Amino acid sequence: MTNWIPDLSTTNTPRYMAIADAIAADLAAGRLTPGDRLPAQRRLAGELGLDFTTVARGYAEAQRRGLLASQVGSGTYVTDPGNAERTRPVKSDTRRNGPADFSMNLPPEPDDETLLARLRAGTDALSQDLLSLLRYQTFPPDGPDRETALLWLKGVGLTPAADRIQFASGAQAALAGILSTLSTPDDTIACEALTYPGIRSLCSQLNLGLIGLEEDEHGLDPAAFEAACKDSKIKALYLNPTLHNPTTRTLSLQRRKELAAISTRHGVPILEDDAYGQLCQSKPQAFATLAPETTWYVGSLSKCVGAGLRLAHVVAPERNASMRLSRVLRSQSIMVSPLMMALASRWIEDGTANEMLWHIRNESAARQRLAAQHLKDLSFQADPDGFHLWLQLGNGWTSAAFVSQVRNQAIGLAESDAFVVSGQSPEAVRLCLGGPHTRSQIDTALSVIAETLSNEPKDVTTYF
Repeated sequence: MTNWIPDLSTTNTPRYMAIADAIAADLAAGRLTPGDRLPAQRRLAGELGLDFTTVARGYAEAQRRGLLASQVGSGTYVTDPGNAERTRPVKSDTRRNGPADFSMNLPPEPDDETLLARLRAGTDALSQDLLSLLRYQTFPPDGPDRETALLWLKGVGLTPAADRIQFASGAQAALAGILSTLSTPDDTIACEALTYPGIRSLCSQLNLGLIGLEEDEHGLDPAAFEAACKDSKIKALYLNPTLHNPTTRTLSLQRRKELAAISTRHGVPILEDDAYGQLCQSKPQAFATLAPETTWYVGSLSKCVGAGLRLAHVVAPERNASMRLSRVLRSQSIMVSPLMMALASRWIEDGTANEMLWHIRNESAARQRLAAQHLKDLSFQADPDGFHLWLQLGNGWTSAAFVSQVRNQAIGLAESDAFVVSGQSPEAVRLCLGGPHTRSQIDTALSVIAETLSNEPKDVTTYF
């Protein structure tokens, strides 16, 4: 490690920019050379009398310029911006060099050239029959696309009849169609007290009431669901039972059986939003197998392949329900995009989708290990198969104050308020560890988050 201490006394630029400028100047002057290991951020902050987060931001800015490369677990090293091989860890993709936005829940993107080549091969193949994919399409129950859907659904243990499967342009469109099929304005939908924000916006748009049911440490309380079925005249129960957004919790098989029995007994449908089901390697049975006669299953490709692949598979409780949903979806969007359908079907058939699935699982596990290292002294919930975590705040921090503070360090987080349907908002935030960010960016951002939370709000100062 070098004893490098930059001289920041001759500039009035923001302190973090001055640090990056000093690295560039000292590299040009020969005071730093490629391969030098820079001081740890906390040590340099102490030497300069600056806040840790300011130094972390300066290192991140230098990395964005191609001056530094961070090797997880071994430190931060000076690189040669004129040597492509030495700066290989610094991506040219501007999205990867941008702020660490952990607010959008996106899967980790691949950078393996073999996998990227497989993805490109799928898109290239579409050009061979492009004109037909620009026409209106139908997807009959006995067609090849439903056979492909059945192949994919086997990954979560589902083997429905083909005529129970419908396609939608993503999970949000699927949920909108199901809610329109099941309910009319002023009806009430139940969900967990903390839930996916998309169901809140849909209920508001469709003029539906939404009530959040009590939870315990294992998830939705069956007694609360039973009471709602008896007293509230609810039309359906919305659940995100596997790698729950935002808490990462997966409902146990026993809890699923209890809720499924209540659904069957009262005839109250369950909307099973299984966005993360394919990722979970030890998932319990889906509600669609425990209570097939009352469950509407939604499985999309956005969290297990890519958010831009707008295709969801919907399994209806029975054929007539499937046909009713088909009419609603047709009135809302005519059809799913044939281009999306063709690309998804090809990737499922040739194994590319499964390769993406394994990449997301493996990369998520690596990133969760990073989070566990940085946040070991804090309270959080996470699952190694998932790419988000739920961080409980302490030390006097509110979620609003904390989100505002780290936003000053170009880190975006999702506040707890976005997920609350009933009850008081917990002082917590959701972090997404996926998207276009590299492990190095995530490592740096997690350092800033942990360091910020180690102080009380009144003790945190950011220098610009």
